[in-house]
Amino acid sequence: MAKSTTYNSSGNREDLTSIISTLEPEATPFVSMMKKGKATGTFFEYQVDKLNSPEFDGVSEGEDVGNFKNQSADRARIGNYIQKFRDTFMVSDLQEMVDTAGVASEFANAESKAVRNVKRSIESAFCSAQERQADAGAGAPYKTRGMLKWLGLGGQPSDVPTFAQNVANDTGGTPVTETEFNAVLQSLYEANGMPGGQLTLLAGPTLKKDISGFSRQQAATNGTYVVNQDAESKKITLSVNIYEGDFGNVAVVPSLFINRTSGSDAVDANAGLLIDPEYVSMMSLKAESVTELENQGGGRRGFVDVVAGLACLSPVAHGYFN
Repeated sequence: MAKSTTYNSSGNREDLTSIISTLEPEATPFVSMMKKGKATGTFFEYQVDKLNSPEFDGVSEGEDVGNFKNQSADRARIGNYIQKFRDTFMVSDLQEMVDTAGVASEFANAESKAVRNVKRSIESAFCSAQERQADAGAGAPYKTRGMLKWLGLGGQPSDVPTFAQNVANDTGGTPVTETEFNAVLQSLYEANGMPGGQLTLLAGPTLKKDISGFSRQQAATNGTYVVNQDAESKKITLSVNIYEGDFGNVAVVPSLFINRTSGSDAVDANAGLLIDPEYVSMMSLKAESVTELENQGGGRRGFVDVVAGLACLSPVAHGYFN
């Protein structure tokens, strides 16, 4: 069992400054933005529907009503599994007693780090192309379908009806141009109309840089750049945080967790998820909890766990870049 002891810990007091920097980005914008719901089982379902195509041929004077439509004919149920996320920690009794640089309590620090690790794992799973999976015993746990899989990366999910499938994506080369970016927004508009609120783009580092480049398009005539300058502060702004386009406004938020592989630190810098926050929800069967287990003599120990899944309430409402 891996545990923190006095002989394998690098922070025991010597001449170290009492500052510890955890060298891991911890922002979890996707989970932070979405609505929260309650799951009541290991599989949760919801319905998608669509409006009929407009009909404007008219009705003749005196014509009686003879035919009736089933307005729920297109309604379909889609769903996802929950997934259990867990991280563990243990600190030996001696390690908790010694004076550790930058740590008031080694146990409290281990617990806090485990909480952050679980949050990062949830963010990564929700932003992934992972397919849902029912629990089949040891080594084959429940898995929740990630957003990129909901949007059809690697193939459309079989349970999503055609009318609800994603139609707005860009899988071309890099860098992403403003024309390509607007084409994705136009596809979303043509499928859904104008969004009720602001869209959010979770952008990998390179994609974020590409979009910031929209504000300084190179002029064809003289090879110079057009930039945004605040005359009062003398600052030149070369980043885009809100993109105001013909088909709605988009908040651009950098993210390191899109299209990640489990257990890997590799970042997909070109990936992006274009999200309508009204149509995503985190469904929790068990909220985040910290459990301290019995000390069997070697030291305090425990685990952090969450049981939750991703509800993509309408795949057609979102888009992606890959």
